[in-house]
Amino acid sequence: MSILQPDEIRSLRSVTVTSAYSWSKPDLHKVGKNIYELITHPRRPRGFKQSARKQTVELEPDKLFTPGEVSALLNVSYDTAVRRMLTMKGCVDMGTQTKRYKRGKKMLRISGKNLIALGAGLLST
Repeated sequence: MSILQPDEIRSLRSVTVTSAYSWSKPDLHKVGKNIYELITHPRRPRGFKQSARKQTVELEPDKLFTPGEVSALLNVSYDTAVRRMLTMKGCVDMGTQTKRYKRGKKMLRISGKNLIALGAGLLST
């Protein structure tokens, strides 16, 4: 019974080598590191909350920004961006209202003008 999948084993075979006899000796440090990463951190797709912070966003005054884009601009987590947007001036909730037996959904948007004003306020203090 193997811990690693066949594709992961194949990826370990194609390891770079750094010795004088590079055709015969693999770099054991890299091999060990690869095995450790495969065992401890399996390759899972990241969720949108983790990847929202890593995107690049241009600040345009006439655009409405989502919490993911705000998190990338402010360099905070997605949840923190949602909490901050709820208290920001000019933030609009375009989601659905709470109905009988169903909870409402939030769809927060904030204009670029208000984000620019927020940034100017943060820089002036």
